[in-house]
Amino acid sequence: MPVVQLMVWVNPKDEERRKKRYKFQDEVMRPYWDKMVEEKGIKFVGGSWSDNTGNIVHWSKFETMEDFSKVWDDERWQQMRARWAFFVDDLSIRLLRPGLTVPEDLFK
Repeated sequence: MPVVQLMVWVNPKDEERRKKRYKFQDEVMRPYWDKMVEEKGIKFVGGSWSDNTGNIVHWSKFETMEDFSKVWDDERWQQMRARWAFFVDDLSIRLLRPGLTVPEDLFK
């Protein structure tokens, strides 16, 4: 079953804090992410969207729960994300799966 991780945040208005986020992402997180995806064979697609007011939506669709687990179980990656969270406002993370039809017998 595919899994989507949806992250939503607000970029801070403070330019120094924003610069720190970009620097941390580019110099620390991106190299680690690229290496982790390659070494662990993680299959995903993703992207970021914005409404140009500072609101950001980032999604990553993993082919399987196992692919997502390879990311979620990586303690170093989680440490980086925890640090990164200090550079944004109102961060929320949701884990989504395809919608399911509820069989009629569950309503009895």
